[in-house]
Amino acid sequence: MDRKGIFFRLSWLAIALLAASSSIIAASAIEIEPIEDKILILFPYHALLVLSGLLFLIAGMVCARYLKGKRWWLKAHRTLGIAGAALTLSGITVAIYMVSASAGLQPPGGPHAYLGIIVSLMVILTPVLGFIQLKKRDKRLQTIHRWSGRMTIALMIINAYLGWMMIQSFQ
Repeated sequence: MDRKGIFFRLSWLAIALLAASSSIIAASAIEIEPIEDKILILFPYHALLVLSGLLFLIAGMVCARYLKGKRWWLKAHRTLGIAGAALTLSGITVAIYMVSASAGLQPPGGPHAYLGIIVSLMVILTPVLGFIQLKKRDKRLQTIHRWSGRMTIALMIINAYLGWMMIQSFQ
């Protein structure tokens, strides 16, 4: 089997494992009775998944920006971007589970939650734009994809800060 086939299969295997991790993590908290305990147990997983997704997305951006001279840059960019999106969406799935478990305490809201919704949409939209612009070979779509990726990373950094401030207010 050639390198391209192995690389493609490994990347999709990694994505499937990352997507399954959020359901495994959420299932580990089902047996806990108090809702507050469930939130406290799952919060580190949410933060770890989303921040590692952010790091993968930043690595994908760096790869696209500085490694274009290499033959493999597009494959690396695509794999890092998809893995970062899968990790981020897994972390957001954990957050949705935490919020649904605490719905009796207080309704979800605040800047962190609303910006998280926007980030989740951007994390889905950006790779879709990337795949479309590769098929169409349209410079306008390429520009939109680039700016969408930059905005996604910037919003994720802002939202990480807002999440950190929210956690600090609970202590």
